[in-house]
Amino acid sequence: MRLVGLAQADPRVPTTGPGATSKFLFNALAQRHELVARHGVDLTRAQRALLAAATFHPSRDTWRDRLYWKGRLALNLRSLNSRRALRRVDEPFDLVLQIFGLFRTQGARYALYVDNTVELSRRHWPDWVAVEGRALERLYEWERRLYGDALHIFTLGGPAARSVVDFYDVPQERVTVVGGGANFDVLPDRPTSSREPTVLYVGSDWRRKGGDVLIDAFRRVRSGHPEARLQIVGTEEPAAEDGVEVLGFLRDRDRVADMYARASVFCLPSRFEPYGLAPIEAMAHELPCVVTPGALAEVVLDGETGIVVPPEDPVALAGALSRLLDDPGYARRLGTNGRARVEEHLTWDAVAERMTPGLERVVSGGPAGRAPRSTGRFRRGSAERVASS
Repeated sequence: MRLVGLAQADPRVPTTGPGATSKFLFNALAQRHELVARHGVDLTRAQRALLAAATFHPSRDTWRDRLYWKGRLALNLRSLNSRRALRRVDEPFDLVLQIFGLFRTQGARYALYVDNTVELSRRHWPDWVAVEGRALERLYEWERRLYGDALHIFTLGGPAARSVVDFYDVPQERVTVVGGGANFDVLPDRPTSSREPTVLYVGSDWRRKGGDVLIDAFRRVRSGHPEARLQIVGTEEPAAEDGVEVLGFLRDRDRVADMYARASVFCLPSRFEPYGLAPIEAMAHELPCVVTPGALAEVVLDGETGIVVPPEDPVALAGALSRLLDDPGYARRLGTNGRARVEEHLTWDAVAERMTPGLERVVSGGPAGRAPRSTGRFRRGSAERVASS
C-alpha cells in the first residue's frame, strides 16, 4: 500500500501537540506501508496576511480563532494547499491519510484520522466554536462534506466516532475507533527514583481541563497532607499559593520527564477532552492517573490504571488524590498496570496496526466516489473494544 500523509503542520519537523501526533503516526505507518510523501498544508505568510485582513474583528480572541483555524476561509485555504502539496508528489500512490479535520484533501482519495468534531465541541465546550446561526450551519455543512467524501474515518476516541455517525450521518461501517499513542521515539526508562507526594498536571487550556476544580480539590488534600505539592505545567494562568508550583510551558522534555518520574499522581479533571494524550505519557512513566469520564476514561481504566471521578466535583477529586497519596502500594500497582497498557495498546505502532485493515479495505475497493450516506447509529461496542483492549 502506497500512502501520502497530509497534516496541518509539517509532520517532518520535531514538535509537540497535534504536530507530534502526525509525526509519530506517519513514522509508525511507514514501518508497515510505503509512505511516499508527507506534507504540511498550513497557511503561507501571504495567506495569513490575506486572512488577517479578511477576518478582522475587534475581539482579539475572536480574530485569532478566525485567523488560525475556525473560520471557513482558513479551512478552505488549507484545503487549497493540500492540492498544491499533492502536485509535488512525484510517485504514484493509492491513498492520502489526512490528520485531523482542519482542511479537506483535494485532488485525491483520502481517509481521515480525527479526534474531535464541531458538533462535539458545541455540545461540550462551545467556547471552541463561538459562532451561531447561519455561520454555524455553514461550518457544519463544510464538515459534512469533509466526512462524506472520506473513504474511511479513524477516530481517537468513541465520542468523536459517535458524533461522526449520529450527527454527520456517516455509515458506521466507515468509522473505526483506533485510539492514540505516546509521543516518544522510544518509551521512557522505568522510574528508579523514589516518588514524592506530588500531584502533576500537564495542560494548556486551564479551565476546560478543570484546573480550577483541581486547585479547590488540592486545598482539601493539603489539609490532610501538608507536605503535598501540586506542579502545574503548560500554563501560567493560576496564581501560585502554598504547595502549588506554576511552571508554565516547558520546552525541556527531559525536565518534564523527570517530573513524571518523581510525582505520585497525574491529574487531568477535564470538563471536556476529545481524547487525551497526556495521560498516555503519564502512564508510560508508571504514573497513576485521576481523570474524568468521556474519552479520558477510554484511556485511563477506572480501578486498573487510575481513578475516574465525576467532573466539577472537588470533593470526589480530593478523595481520589488522597487515596493515592495515602496508599503508595495501590498507586504503584495502578502505575505498573498503566505502563503495561501503554506498551500493549497505546503506542503509535499499535494505532497503525489497528488502522491497517481499514486502509487495506479502502485501497482494494476500487475508484473513489462520494460515499453513500446513512442515518444508522454508531455501535458503542466498537469504542468499548478499543478502550478495554
